[in-house]
Amino acid sequence: MELVEETGFNSSPKTKGVLIRAVKPSSLEIDIEKAKIGDALDKYQEFFDQVYADGAIDRKTKHLIALGASLSAGCDP
Repeated sequence: MELVEETGFNSSPKTKGVLIRAVKPSSLEIDIEKAKIGDALDKYQEFFDQVYADGAIDRKTKHLIALGASLSAGCDP
């Protein structure tokens, strides 16, 4: 964001009226943010796959347990 100019409209002694303009971030910054989000989603997917892998308890039962826990915690299904 950048300051464009002062408007002269001061609504109180502690405030100053100004016009500001949003500055579009460079595409590099956006790519970095997308990469961070993608990395986080990849890590979550890896965690999810490991948690719900068949083991002592089958996948369907694990999903039902998770559903019951979320409902008892007050989450919407």
